[in-house]
Amino acid sequence: MTTTRDLEGKIALVIGGTRNQGAEFAKNIAARGAVTIVTYQGDEQAAKNTLAMLEQLGTTAEALRSDATSSTEVDALFADVVARHGKLDIVVHTPGAVIKKPLAEFTDDDFDHLINRNTRSAFNTLRAAARQLADNGRYVVLSTTLVSVMTGPYGLYSGSKAAVERMVIAAAKELGNRGITVNAVAPGPVDDDFYRNAETPESIAAASQHSPRGRLGLPSDIAPVVGWLVSDEAGWVSGQTVRANGAMF
Repeated sequence: MTTTRDLEGKIALVIGGTRNQGAEFAKNIAARGAVTIVTYQGDEQAAKNTLAMLEQLGTTAEALRSDATSSTEVDALFADVVARHGKLDIVVHTPGAVIKKPLAEFTDDDFDHLINRNTRSAFNTLRAAARQLADNGRYVVLSTTLVSVMTGPYGLYSGSKAAVERMVIAAAKELGNRGITVNAVAPGPVDDDFYRNAETPESIAAASQHSPRGRLGLPSDIAPVVGWLVSDEAGWVSGQTVRANGAMF
């Protein structure tokens, strides 16, 4: 991880930044000097652990409870951050959910769950970012490589993320005249709790064997990609989806 303090003076908000990939993204951003605010929905202990880790990196850090599927809570969160810190420069959105089954077996509740967690939550933070981000700000949302190479029982999951990638393109065009960039990062399988809770030991082993590297991705593989997209250097990259999957697909 870079030790360059290139984000000094920036205010960053990592939605879902207390666990799994989100915590690694927050660590990357905080280590580079940005005031780093992470949100969590329910796991207070994970939030405390991540906050303690971030504070050791020599920057100001906060952990706030917020539900990204609630537009009211998201709007209040963004307004609060701007009111207290004077601006908002970086937003990274990580929450999501996956359900594996054939489309014919999905229930209405399954559909609502995936759309709320994957599509609505991203829309809520993207809309709030469009209203609250400072000029030359950065927005990055986590998608999935399965949008482009969907196989097996991931149809609704990949569909809910595909909608996010289209919103990224629209927002990038709408906000480009303010120097704001909007991008998505689409990992392949990443070895964290989110992935392991959705898979079986057999499917995890098969995915590892499918990789040219002989392993799953790690949160630390994805964090530098997100970290570059939120940097000033990435100012000419917008409306893109970066498929970070180690050539697995």
